[in-house]
Amino acid sequence: MTGGGAARTAGRVAPAGRRDGPPPGALLAAALATAALAAGCVRTPPPDLSRDAAGLLEQVRETQAKVRSVRGSARVGVSSSEVSGSLAAWLAAEKPDRVRIETFDFFGSPDAVLVAAGGRFSLYDPRAGVLYRGEATPENLGRLLPLPLPAAELATLICGSAPLLDGRAVAAEPDGGAMRLELAGDGGRELLWIGEGASVQAARLEPRPGSAAQPWQVSFEAFRRRAGWRMPGDAELRAPKAKVTLRWKGDLEVNSGIEPATFRLDPPRGARVVDLDPGADLPEVNILPRPATRP
Repeated sequence: MTGGGAARTAGRVAPAGRRDGPPPGALLAAALATAALAAGCVRTPPPDLSRDAAGLLEQVRETQAKVRSVRGSARVGVSSSEVSGSLAAWLAAEKPDRVRIETFDFFGSPDAVLVAAGGRFSLYDPRAGVLYRGEATPENLGRLLPLPLPAAELATLICGSAPLLDGRAVAAEPDGGAMRLELAGDGGRELLWIGEGASVQAARLEPRPGSAAQPWQVSFEAFRRRAGWRMPGDAELRAPKAKVTLRWKGDLEVNSGIEPATFRLDPPRGARVVDLDPGADLPEVNILPRPATRP
């Protein structure tokens, strides 16, 4: 399978622990405040960032457009009410909506493969020998990692930035060493903390009440230069019922050109294929171990 050579020895995901801690916005503010105290001065945002909301949003869009695709091996951490731990993975993403995620067991063998492209998704469970196919809905994509997000948003996050709310920029103001940008639209409200090079350091989505979208928070750290662009090496995404962390390994490639076949998953020999009807629930897929039931 594509990316199999990038596998790393993986630890099994253990039963769940606690999920706590402040949101990324709070983490960012605390980090900025600590750095300012250590330096004995008040930090200010990079001077080349626009103080105009619309202008800052345009800078962010220009920066996001520079990263078209990424691929490489990573360590993925999962924490939810059901599972908690980390595992080895190989990921590829190409904007606007192409994603491939492979996870590996302790011995480096494929544990699961998920592919999304063009509004369709496939999920292969090697242990059960079943390939599921259907629409790339947030619910279906969330079967591998517990983050029910549309494919385009997932691709943007893997590419090292935050999805932007469809709306207008309503405010921009300094917040420690970053600029805080507020977007508002029919879908709700989004806050973004923008740093060096107009890169997103943290973001928080607050959907409109009654919206089908779920709130999420994301933070990025360990920025480094890849293919001339500033890319985060670590990411943390929190949704209402789960937290997922991503730490890239040294083989991360940016804008290197990904073969179209990477985002296609043909049924492996001998696999049973299950085509899901639109709107149908995906049967339980035990990709990650569940805690044992107590007597």
